[in-house]
Amino acid sequence: MKSRLTKFSRFGLISGVLMICLFIFALFYFQQPESSAEEPTVTQQGGYQVVTINVKDDGFYPNNIEVQAGVPTKLNFKKQSRLTCIKSVASPELGMDVYLEKGDNFFTLKDLKPGTYKFHCGMYMYYGTITVK
Repeated sequence: MKSRLTKFSRFGLISGVLMICLFIFALFYFQQPESSAEEPTVTQQGGYQVVTINVKDDGFYPNNIEVQAGVPTKLNFKKQSRLTCIKSVASPELGMDVYLEKGDNFFTLKDLKPGTYKFHCGMYMYYGTITVK
């Protein structure tokens, strides 16, 4: 009789731990995603237009940026965490291939001509565009 209770106690303990793990997983998995329609922050600093692009676990925010042609531009890829899979950002059109550290990562563009330029993470999973007008 005692061995039967021990089996049920172990089963209950294991079931309880699994339920807690499932609850924690569901809590994070079904969490409301942040809006992907963030407005780009373009500021003027020392003759440059500076655009901050937040690098998060699920991409670049904002992922569509608009800047002025003929104005030197600094792109700040601001990485929120070291744990994101986005380790670098690249754009062959702009000659950009930058390894990203946690925090601010600036890339300077001097003579931008009007057009649309694409950028992506190093694994080609997340994309964005820079529209120059």
